[in-house]
Amino acid sequence: MTKLDAAIFDLDNTLCLTDSLDDIRRSGNPALLSQEALTGISLIKCIPKVLSELKKQGVKLGLVTNSPRWYVEILLKHLNLSDFESIVTHTDVGHANIKPSPLGINRSIAELGLNSSQNIIYVGDDYRDFVAAYAAGVKPIAPSWGSKKPITQMPAAVVSSKSLIDDINDFEHMCLIADRCAESSSFNIPKKQLYFAPMNLDGNVVTLSRDKISLVTFGRYFSQKSELTAKYFEKHKLSQHIAEKESNPRFVAPEYWVDLMGHAMSELARFFIKGGKDFDIITVIPSKKGKNPRLENLLKRINKKSNVSSNFISDLFYFKEDAVSLKTLGGKDKREAEIARVLKINPKYVGLLPNTRILIIDDVLTTGATLRGAFKLLEGYHPRKTLGLCLAKTVSTSQDFKECPDCKRSMRLAKNKKNGIHFWSCTGYFEKPQCKKTLHMKIKDCPQCGDIIYTRPYKTGNFLACEGYYNNEDKCDYTESL
Repeated sequence: MTKLDAAIFDLDNTLCLTDSLDDIRRSGNPALLSQEALTGISLIKCIPKVLSELKKQGVKLGLVTNSPRWYVEILLKHLNLSDFESIVTHTDVGHANIKPSPLGINRSIAELGLNSSQNIIYVGDDYRDFVAAYAAGVKPIAPSWGSKKPITQMPAAVVSSKSLIDDINDFEHMCLIADRCAESSSFNIPKKQLYFAPMNLDGNVVTLSRDKISLVTFGRYFSQKSELTAKYFEKHKLSQHIAEKESNPRFVAPEYWVDLMGHAMSELARFFIKGGKDFDIITVIPSKKGKNPRLENLLKRINKKSNVSSNFISDLFYFKEDAVSLKTLGGKDKREAEIARVLKINPKYVGLLPNTRILIIDDVLTTGATLRGAFKLLEGYHPRKTLGLCLAKTVSTSQDFKECPDCKRSMRLAKNKKNGIHFWSCTGYFEKPQCKKTLHMKIKDCPQCGDIIYTRPYKTGNFLACEGYYNNEDKCDYTESL
């Protein structure tokens, strides 16, 4: 076990609920943040104990917020909060470098005398908080005590104040359970509790009462679709195990998936169902015709090892023969329409569905379109409770920022006035110390060597070239006409 070195917190709706102050914060007028405006603003009930325990056990405390310095100082004085050894605000980093840029978190880490390789968490309540934490290389944590607004990004864990205090000396445990199991390819790991992320039907993390939760996930999946998540993929065992199902047509789920999901069925039943009853029906999202029935096979293996009284039905749902992969479709609307067209309920089971508790298993949740379609189909049969269970939720970043490799400030897209070519320019160009770093803007991957292709100028017009085109050491002469 390793101890937590530092906890860095967001301010608004993490330490205190401040929606009523939004207009004042944006106004830029400190005079508006009067005692009258601050009436009713107080620390969330558990925060004093959390901060006290962290300090008592030698954990360094930082605060990184997108709010301006004047607002933060007035609010902290009102809250009588002086526990933070580092405070970084919008004023300190500038508008171009607020979260989701990692600059504020990086600066706080440095002020605390630490580095990102140490055991550091960032506690926040918003998509931007978690993207910034991932980019800074620290563990993003969602607090169960914060805002009840859905969070569109996956954290490393959703923790209560008690769990956070209990895990001060066990940093590795502060993580979703499937992520931890993947590291040792076994469910036989020390576990004080089953860390999972509760979600709504849109696949967003929520900290609501259990009757409002529609889905749960036990891990994260880092795709290779962005620079940030690709870096995490290389070190994340669960993502690598999940990716194998796409490259291996005979993929068989690892045994720890069986053990974890089998255990979860009992635990989730106790959590969501009163009276200690099991789910009446446990099923899966089916494979499409001609595809590897990996989830159907997984369900059979779970059934063999499970001691629950549930009815395991692998073919409750089916896809029509002309169903296409959702990955080939565009946005949410197209995916929803395709699922509505091709996902159906097997007629022979419709008599079993009314007034039942149904658990639907999927392996990876990306947009949630398939599970939403399954829920919608079941609605017409009036089940008592429907819950979706997935092994992992995709961590998706829209690359709202690009970090400067030289100074760690954020970069922004600029355009060359002479040739019209876009490029990445460091926002430190007009700051002190100045940074003149520029990078090519990626158009696509080079089909010849895998490097990036970008737009190059030429006297007769621009063209596309591999980054290795002018590289004498790693030469690649691939070009394309515009």
